[in-house]
Amino acid sequence: MNQSHDVTGPFFSTLGTVYGIFLAFVVSTTWQEFSTTQTNLVQEARYLGNLYFASKSFPESMRDKLQHLLADYRDSLVSGEWKTMEVGESNPQSTDLLEQIGYTYMHYRTTDPTEGSFLQESLENFSSMTGLRASRIDDSSSGLLPVLWCVLLVGATATIGFSFLFGAHNFKAQAVMTMLLTGVISMTFFTIINLDFPFTGATIVSPEPLQRLEMK
Repeated sequence: MNQSHDVTGPFFSTLGTVYGIFLAFVVSTTWQEFSTTQTNLVQEARYLGNLYFASKSFPESMRDKLQHLLADYRDSLVSGEWKTMEVGESNPQSTDLLEQIGYTYMHYRTTDPTEGSFLQESLENFSSMTGLRASRIDDSSSGLLPVLWCVLLVGATATIGFSFLFGAHNFKAQAVMTMLLTGVISMTFFTIINLDFPFTGATIVSPEPLQRLEMK
């Protein structure tokens, strides 16, 4: 038994260390991506708020049309797109409203330099907002590469499996340690899955930044 421990002990220690570092790397990466998605959403909401505020500088007909479209677009994101992103897809209604907003800006002809500057700024904000929306939708559907999941699963199986090679005198103590190891790895997997899909599961990116926008 001692000879077996002399062989498996260092190997198990090395395997556990390497797998632990890999797990930490994956958790860190998914957390950074989750945090980036949250930050992008806040910026997307700011651009939308800027568009609504800048619309007040246009004539009444243009202002009313833009404010109506922008408010409907915000509502479609909160009530519709957050549901479709659970399956990694965009909301067709939101896409249609976004196109209408873009066409409204493109077809408007300014009558003085002040309107021109507000229109230019609005187009820049609109372009940035559109890009952030595309990134948000991409974040809802993309995840870890399949090869990384293979490494995670194989590593977990090997690490837990090697724990059975140690014949402890107290079987209950060995069983408890193995269950604790399995539990820690399982919780880490749970964390990775929730962070990897930021719009699905127990931990999601909330549409609160959009809901806080005042559009009246």
